[in-house]
Amino acid sequence: MFKKIKKAIHNFLLQIAQENEKTYGNEKMDCCKLNNTKSK
Repeated sequence: MFKKIKKAIHNFLLQIAQENEKTYGNEKMDCCKLNNTKSK
């Protein structure tokens, strides 16, 4: 039972990580970059 819960939580965290990577990229999080409204 606990293995199923652990696997579900692990899969959930992987999905969050993938969505964050799509949104923010693979770089280190930096507040200056996140709040920058200038386009490249």
